[in-house]
Amino acid sequence: MCFNKLSLLKFSATALACLLFATGCDKGGQSAAGAPQMPPLPVNTFTAHKRDIPINLEYPARIKSVQQIQVVARVPGTLEKKFFKEGSFVNEGTLLYRIDPAKYQAAYDIAKAQVSVAEASYKQAERNWERSEKLYEKNAISQREYDQALSGYETAKAQVEAANAALSNAKVDLEYTNIKAAASGSIGQNLQDLGSYVGTSAANSVLTTITQTNPVYAEFSLPDIELLKKRYTLARGDWKSITNAKLPVRIFTPAGESYEKLGTFDFLDNLVDPQTATIKARATFNNKDGVLIPGLFVRVSIEGLMQKDVFAIPQRAVLQDPMGTYVFIGKNAKASKVYVVTENTIANSEIIIQDGLNEGDEVILDNLTKLKDNATITLIPKKAK
Repeated sequence: MCFNKLSLLKFSATALACLLFATGCDKGGQSAAGAPQMPPLPVNTFTAHKRDIPINLEYPARIKSVQQIQVVARVPGTLEKKFFKEGSFVNEGTLLYRIDPAKYQAAYDIAKAQVSVAEASYKQAERNWERSEKLYEKNAISQREYDQALSGYETAKAQVEAANAALSNAKVDLEYTNIKAAASGSIGQNLQDLGSYVGTSAANSVLTTITQTNPVYAEFSLPDIELLKKRYTLARGDWKSITNAKLPVRIFTPAGESYEKLGTFDFLDNLVDPQTATIKARATFNNKDGVLIPGLFVRVSIEGLMQKDVFAIPQRAVLQDPMGTYVFIGKNAKASKVYVVTENTIANSEIIIQDGLNEGDEVILDNLTKLKDNATITLIPKKAK
């Protein structure tokens, strides 16, 4: 047989193509048949069981003084002396200022002398009345003389009472020249200069302020009291008498440190703020060491609440994707992706699951980034406790 050059080239190309196709088909089949299977992922699990869980609720709060008292001049006069250091702690009854007492001392002395005069007149009138009474019984004086004696006695007696009242008033004014602390607390800035004439108007009557620092309040707001009542129960007492339950409250400073003394939840308002839809609440704290400064912003943690019959699982088991929050459940050697509704994070890095889990579910804790829905798994045996 005779082949030309062109025919030979066509035959060679066709033969090569068939050879390559056959080789590729053979390799492809071998690859598909011999592809290594992914081994089951070993995982630890947490068995979900419903239980009663103690809950701490945290809210921003502000420290407030139980009371702030204005120290005022209660009588007009020249401010003569100051006896305290601004910013220091003063005890109730401590002498703070003195107003020039000269004219008030003089007024007191005059009132005291007037009492002596009135008492002398009273004694004279009393003697006249006693004599007149005896003479009247013997018909030795007229009715008119008898009435005059009685009137003189009663008038003198009233004058003594008036003089004593004037003396008491003068004594009060004199005592007001010594201005004392009405309560214990931190004293503020002196507002009036020594030598100033004070006590004549609102502008010059306020001398300083005392801020009571023990105890102090932590004031905060509860966002939805009805929702709290539905979700949580009190470890003791009930929501109707929450202030009687005396729930313990802990303070965390802006630096995240816990204040060593616990406070007591002792006030819940009966009105909802229409602008914020919150209700005001308050806890009282012992502040003998003065660490809690009025005006300080802190966080409070309300303790003594319980959430009954709920699931709590390790927080590391919870993942998120665009569809929501989910966990992987291990069952029949397969991992199932289950979406859940979470709530509070609690102690030991656990998170409460409000919906999505069933009693006894095995929640997968590790190899979470490698897992996919319906992936094959093998459970690592749990250690005996």
